[in-house]
Amino acid sequence: MADSATPTGRPLSRSLEPLPGESLGGYLLRLAHRLHLSPIRLARRIGVVTPATTRLACRLLLDLESDGFARMTRLSNGEALSLALVPWADRYPPIARALRRSVSGSREDWLFNDFPRYCPQCLAGDGSPDQQGYGGPWKKLWHLPIVFACPDHRVFLRHGCPRPHQLRRTITDLISQTADSTLHPAKCRLPAVDRPRSKGRTGPSCGVRLDQLERDGEPRPDLTTLSAQQRILEFLGPGHTAEDAVAYFTDLRVLAAFLCASWPLGHELVPPGSREAVDAHVHTLGAGQRQNLDQPPRDSVATAGILTAATRLREALNLRDLLDQHTQAVRNSRPSRIPWTRVFDRHESTCSALVRQAAAPAVRAYRRTGPRGTRLPDRTGGYRVEHIPAFLEERWYQEHLTPLQFDGAAKSVRRLAAVRLVQQASGRAQGDAADFLGINPAGGQFTATNTLLQWLKNGQDAFTTALHNLAEELDRATDPTNYQRRREVLRDWSLPSETWNEIITRLPPVPGPVRPNLDDRVRQEASAFVWAYVTCGEPLYAPRHIEAAQPPDTRQSWQQRRANTWFQLSRPHALNHYAALRGLLCQHGDALIEKIESGTSMPIR
Repeated sequence: MADSATPTGRPLSRSLEPLPGESLGGYLLRLAHRLHLSPIRLARRIGVVTPATTRLACRLLLDLESDGFARMTRLSNGEALSLALVPWADRYPPIARALRRSVSGSREDWLFNDFPRYCPQCLAGDGSPDQQGYGGPWKKLWHLPIVFACPDHRVFLRHGCPRPHQLRRTITDLISQTADSTLHPAKCRLPAVDRPRSKGRTGPSCGVRLDQLERDGEPRPDLTTLSAQQRILEFLGPGHTAEDAVAYFTDLRVLAAFLCASWPLGHELVPPGSREAVDAHVHTLGAGQRQNLDQPPRDSVATAGILTAATRLREALNLRDLLDQHTQAVRNSRPSRIPWTRVFDRHESTCSALVRQAAAPAVRAYRRTGPRGTRLPDRTGGYRVEHIPAFLEERWYQEHLTPLQFDGAAKSVRRLAAVRLVQQASGRAQGDAADFLGINPAGGQFTATNTLLQWLKNGQDAFTTALHNLAEELDRATDPTNYQRRREVLRDWSLPSETWNEIITRLPPVPGPVRPNLDDRVRQEASAFVWAYVTCGEPLYAPRHIEAAQPPDTRQSWQQRRANTWFQLSRPHALNHYAALRGLLCQHGDALIEKIESGTSMPIR
């Protein structure tokens, strides 16, 4: 057959149906063997690679052009797509991240195994006519580092070849020795042990049958390990939502790193048959320095031990206490050098709420949250960050914080309390929590005022206790307000001119010859007032789209006058005109709240 750069020629005259769970690599091996072609020549013929390509990389599992492949191999598009990893992209985060990157993007350690894993009995086939001649499937599951055992045959997956091979690199090819057309799909395609180096990719292959190997004394997974593997595989299927699957796999990754950081503490969670392999893996992560924690083991037995322990840790009723206990095991290291906190920070956004809340105190043990190194109170669970307003609700403040007598620092206290509550729920650093609330517009390190910091020197314990009590109240709330949704909806909002005109026409007449100013400057400050009323924020941080459209000198003039307008609108005993305007603006704010809660669209400005 003539080579073809793209699948524009005629479909193959003979093809094969994919086996259940088969990988693209396994399918190409079986089909090439049937057609008496080398895998690389077949791949060129059907347009999987260009004519100049000599390597079939694992990246093909992400980049397969399924329409053309299906046409050339006489498969349906669904059958072709099932050979790739893309159908799991919404469930397994490393696949989604890899799809967003270019071919030359940074490596994702939890995407592919360094060496191929396999189950010999699966490769031997089930004896059916389809599998007698070409063997059973090389499964696409085996590419993922989270798969370490075969539940059907109750064995650990093997990796590599039983023969020793002198390799300069790990094997990340989908198929090795792509030019060899003589090998059965179940034979080892690594270069022969005695192959001359000058032969390159065209030299002889090892040729050991991987489906006919039996080893005396080989370790076998116990029931706990097999149960953990089955649980992991279930999250790749339709029995769980994609969101839950993403959280589950991220949790395992984070907890695996945590276990390696505190090893050998936690060894009782590892099945006895895997403890030695886990110990060897932890040692290889950095000669005991544990600076490369976010890496899966190469060995399937070690993988089984770590992921089984991670599943047991995740399901523990006292997860928070266990994480605290493990944290103490490594607290003799410098906080900035604890690599597990970096792993958690990198993946926190996709962790489950369970792990985020349990890990927050452990992570905070290594984070400074202010210029004086104050520590955050422990998270008690329940409420979420979107339930926190940027300016603490007046009732919350009065009931929990006013008794502490902050000596005129009320605004600063309400801001800092909101930031700390976000930190408790998410584990964010202080500046990141302030950014989330929108009260750190200049970036940098958010901090309290000097007055409040001075008070906190002596009142930190009382402040921490008050926040703890408030957090417990928020945990018990049955229908909490989603302030983050309100902030997002009103991000680009200001009072439309038509709405503003309707409001001011309802104002009572002002006696005397002097008429109050109701121009666009006041409309801007009225917009800020309504925004603060709806979001429970401060006018200082409201969007200022009307002002932004003005010339520079006008903006400067408006800025100099805004404080007086805010004062007139908010003071308890306002003049009749401002009291009436405030009432109308609050009515409009209540209408906006109702629309936001119901999901009704509304004019922006």
